[in-house]
Amino acid sequence: MIGLLGISYKTAPLEVREKFAFPNEEIVPFSEFLQQETEISDIVLLSTCNRTELYFSQDKYDRQSAFELVFNAMLRFKNIDLNCWHQFYHLWGCDAVRHLYKVASGLDSMILGEDQIIGQVKESYLFCTKAALTDAVLMRLFQKSFEAGKRVRTETGIKLGTTSVSSAAVELCAQLFGDLTDKSVLLVGAGETGSLALQNIVQKGVTQITVANRTLERAQALADEHNGDVLHFDEFNQHLHKYDIVVVATGAQSLLITSEMVEQAQQCEECGTQVFIDLSVPRNIDENIGDLAGVQLFGVDDLEEVVRESAERKLECVDSAMEIIEEVVADFNEWMASRSLRPVIKAISSKFQKFSQLELAEAKKKHSNEVYDAIVEYDQQLTQRYMNLLVKNLKDMTDNGKTLDSLQFVSELFKKE
Repeated sequence: MIGLLGISYKTAPLEVREKFAFPNEEIVPFSEFLQQETEISDIVLLSTCNRTELYFSQDKYDRQSAFELVFNAMLRFKNIDLNCWHQFYHLWGCDAVRHLYKVASGLDSMILGEDQIIGQVKESYLFCTKAALTDAVLMRLFQKSFEAGKRVRTETGIKLGTTSVSSAAVELCAQLFGDLTDKSVLLVGAGETGSLALQNIVQKGVTQITVANRTLERAQALADEHNGDVLHFDEFNQHLHKYDIVVVATGAQSLLITSEMVEQAQQCEECGTQVFIDLSVPRNIDENIGDLAGVQLFGVDDLEEVVRESAERKLECVDSAMEIIEEVVADFNEWMASRSLRPVIKAISSKFQKFSQLELAEAKKKHSNEVYDAIVEYDQQLTQRYMNLLVKNLKDMTDNGKTLDSLQFVSELFKKE
């Protein structure tokens, strides 16, 4: 059965969510720890600035036991001593499936219909699959989520307006400054979120761009794409005073910009009003810099106001989007139900083969090779015909595997000699 344990911007503030952020390098060690603690080994872990969600597939525990075991394992792995059970949501079966498809479609995002989340879902799935952490159920579950996400974006108007946290951050800067064409921007981090932010910044007419990233080559490639400059990662803090807007979007697990750094930058004569945008989870900018004169700081939770107006225009698309999602959920549930028929069909086939082999062995003793070959051909045709009939009746009788009582009866019937 599929389970989902998650925490998001809807259930917990950033200071709690960031404690449960999982960079990629922690996913495999966590999966090993989880398997050791719970024997649950099939997972996909989605960790973004707005959510951490653990999808798992298991048949060992009941619903409540599974959630408690997974939750406690996560707390121990992260070394977190916090009473936050109530800030997590726990979804099971069809509810977990529906939630994932809403997430992939952007319906559960802070920014309704955002584009970035589908890429993050794919990245998480591919990472866990390459690490051999997913079973056939999770593979099918996530592949159908991509289908749901694509259909919702192409068949509805959910993409209208602001569609990512990155674009919302740039819209916020435009609201604060008005014209951005004469502003200078420092981007720290050259990953997907930072790249999207920079793309939106350039679309606003900004030409004074500098990029800093731990990997210099990646920073250079992104800067070259937008005719920008590059700073070495360990030197950017010395140049903070030069920029009107500083955007930080990295996977660092600690602060990169402290209040002392910004206070020192503000002492330079050439430094004017500065806006700092922290798109990182955990946060990379000291929250205390927002108290400094001439400085404004915004994190991912602050962007909700920016997107509210855009979201209102998209709400009329939600009903049609949910109709699509329900179709894909039904397809997945149909597939899951049909999987339960496989052991019974295999048992029926095994019985037929056993009886066939016994009868053909006797026929071979009594008949010539020519007659025996004809018997074998007829046996194969007859066996296939009755197998097809039994499988069809089995699907009808069990509603394609959904009626477990009937399925159990048939299974027991074909176990008997």
